Amino acid sequence: MIENYFMMGVRLKWTFPGDHSTGTKDGSVIQNPARPAGPMIYDGLDGELYNLSFPHVSTLGLSKGMSIPYSWLTYSVGHTSKKMLAAGDVLTGYMSGCLITLWTEGGYRYVGHIGTDDSSPAMSANVKKAFAAYMPRDTTGFDPAAAWDLGEIAPKMARFKNGAEPKILALVTTAGQFYSILLFKLHGSMDEWCVGGIKKVPPMNRDALYLRMRRLRDKDI
Repeated sequence: MIENYFMMGVRLKWTFPGDHSTGTKDGSVIQNPARPAGPMIYDGLDGELYNLSFPHVSTLGLSKGMSIPYSWLTYSVGHTSKKMLAAGDVLTGYMSGCLITLWTEGGYRYVGHIGTDDSSPAMSANVKKAFAAYMPRDTTGFDPAAAWDLGEIAPKMARFKNGAEPKILALVTTAGQFYSILLFKLHGSMDEWCVGGIKKVPPMNRDALYLRMRRLRDKDI
């Protein structure tokens, strides 16, 4: 199970696939814009963040140099990008306030990344309004960024002597469970990361999501 691999202190080699910033930005729901998503490689344990009370990584099925399988859903500014969950456990990010959703369409389950942008309130309102009108009755979702606060992140970040930048990813498993993953991008490297932790997040139902979609700003909630 992929969620077991994101234990605090796990080191990863991974290149962030990047965002999708072109398109009409009219709020429409679009198929996942393909971005090269390279391998995510387990690279051992970090001596600055690793907790000795955690289980040995071998019990989780990790071995140094192994590739962690995942399917990447690209953040598309001004759109809700969607991807079939059948392709495998879905990772997406970075997360700073966008909602991640799951629904059934045409007999298949889809994961959606609602592409809002804090710097463009009008565009973000269009994205939310469009998805509110689109989402099927079985839609659920969550806010990955809301799972972590500065009081949790700062003490972990301070343990990196050479500095690190916090980033949050969302994970939707093929079992339909939602997780928020805290990663630290290590300073001085383009592809070295350390896991700060993972949290399972209870889903919001369609009614709760609809209320979020129909508000212009998340901070109004």
